[in-house]
Amino acid sequence: MRLAVLSALLLTGCGTACDAPDGPETGAEDTCNAAAYQSLIGQGRDAGEPLPEPKRIYRIGDPVTMDFNPSRLNIKLDDEGMIAQIDCG
Repeated sequence: MRLAVLSALLLTGCGTACDAPDGPETGAEDTCNAAAYQSLIGQGRDAGEPLPEPKRIYRIGDPVTMDFNPSRLNIKLDDEGMIAQIDCG
């Protein structure tokens, strides 16, 4: 009986301590100001060259390092070399 009561108390305590935080995830923030450059989507690679550092320009599917830098612009090109996506990381 004591074990059942103790188990119930432990589970109740974990339930309140393990709640997810409110609000958006921090990964969703636009820390590199990528939203300001969305108008470049559909343009050629050269349009991404003058953008501020840190940045990296690569084709979708190319190997890239897995280090996450929230202030870096990722400029992703499609198969024709046109800008397909701009985001942070």
